[in-house]
Amino acid sequence: MTITVSSKNDDPHHKKINKMETTVKSSLPTADQFVDSPLRSRIRLALNAPLAEVWETVGDPGRMPEYSEGLQKVETKWNASGHCTAYQCHFKEQQPGAEVTNHRAIMQWYAPLKGWASTDEEPNDFGLTQSLTFITLEAQGNKTMLKWDMHFNSENMEIYKADLEEALNQDIAQRLIQRFGGQLLESFIEESPSK
Repeated sequence: MTITVSSKNDDPHHKKINKMETTVKSSLPTADQFVDSPLRSRIRLALNAPLAEVWETVGDPGRMPEYSEGLQKVETKWNASGHCTAYQCHFKEQQPGAEVTNHRAIMQWYAPLKGWASTDEEPNDFGLTQSLTFITLEAQGNKTMLKWDMHFNSENMEIYKADLEEALNQDIAQRLIQRFGGQLLESFIEESPSK
């Protein structure tokens, strides 16, 4: 939200109107507004590109195959306001002749230049419940800070967390850094409870 304050210059020789713009940050949603599942994985990146440039790529789920090796294509749905409302991921086959996995997600929050949050349709091929992808972006000087959180529950928790660590850290994070330059600031994977 932008608030514009106008005031006339006290000097009678200057008829200009000085404008001062103050940007008020609106608060971002929190994961618990969408799911009850805990944070399982997170990456935080500092990318060497302006926010608008990063958003052009990351703000469109249809462009995920550009920075995620496992995706064949992503189909998206958009509303009249230009906001993404849903997307369907078509994954590459793991082995020749294997059945291709498709995965549908519903957009719960979409704010241009700020981020988006989606929940996976249930039931799904991965056996995930309360699954949330939550991405936020923030400009910091000439860099963009990107945070990508994953919340979910699964009966195959350890297997899925290992797959997710590979997908986020070794695939998505590295490809975004290659594309924009930058560095990985944080890589979090929830620890398994001690036995």
